[in-house]
Amino acid sequence: NKKTNDYSVWFSYAYNDNEYTFNTLVPPNFPNNLELEHSFTLAGNYNYDDFKIGVGFNYRSGKPFTTPDVTNPLDTSIFPNEINYEAPNSSSLPEYFRADASATYDFNLSETIRASVGASVLNFTNRKNILNTYYRLNDSNEIETVQRVSLGVTPNASFRIRF
Repeated sequence: NKKTNDYSVWFSYAYNDNEYTFNTLVPPNFPNNLELEHSFTLAGNYNYDDFKIGVGFNYRSGKPFTTPDVTNPLDTSIFPNEINYEAPNSSSLPEYFRADASATYDFNLSETIRASVGASVLNFTNRKNILNTYYRLNDSNEIETVQRVSLGVTPNASFRIRF
C-alpha cells in the first residue's frame, strides 16, 4: 500500500484605488464604499493519503466610512433633526484579519461507499473584525454608533457520504 503526500501554497495580493466622481456633489471625488486598498491572502494545504489539512490567512485594509461632523454633529434647525457628516468616506474601519484551519479524513464505508469526516475552525485567533459602521439618531435624539462585527471563533464539523 503506497503512501502519497503532496502540498500546495498560494499567495495573492490586490491593490485597489477606487473613487466615486459626482460633479454635482461637494467634494466631487471620494473613495468608493467598498474600496479595500490592500488585500492579502496566504493559504496552504497538505495531503497525506486520505488525511488533508489546510490553513488560510486573510488581511485587508479598512473599508471607508463616513463619520458625523465633530464640530457640528447634529442639525437641530430642521425637524426631524439630521446628522451632519464629514466628507464622504473620509474615515476607514480598522484593518481586517482572519485565520482559518480545517482537516478532513476520507475512508471507505464499503467497497462502493466512501465517506469523509472533517472539522474546521474559522477565525481561530478570535479577532473582532468590524465589518461596517454607521450612525443613527435614537429616541433621545442622540447620535448612536452601530457596528456590524464578525463572528469570533466558529467551529464546524462535517460528515459526507459518497456513493
